[in-house]
Amino acid sequence: MEVKLTTRQVNALRLLLERKEFSVEDVAQLDYYTLVKTPGIGGKSVHIIREWLSGFGLDLYNCPANYAQTLRQQRLRTRLDRAEKLLRKHGYNVQAPTEN
Repeated sequence: MEVKLTTRQVNALRLLLERKEFSVEDVAQLDYYTLVKTPGIGGKSVHIIREWLSGFGLDLYNCPANYAQTLRQQRLRTRLDRAEKLLRKHGYNVQAPTEN
């Protein structure tokens, strides 16, 4: 079965690559960590893009072996950063926990 990219994924890649047309090789040269931070690209999209690339014998540049776990860690870090920013905005002092 041939994997095809959805309109959302194609549009997100167009935005990221800053051009209307792109090749499979262009996508394979994208850094995994840049791709996961791209608006419109979530975990499911990363998986589909990787399957699409594997149909051509390619993969994303710098893609970790445990990319699903890395993606979860990246999203958690983003949420924590946003929470910290919000707390600081409202006058709270945020610091790392102390070791006992």
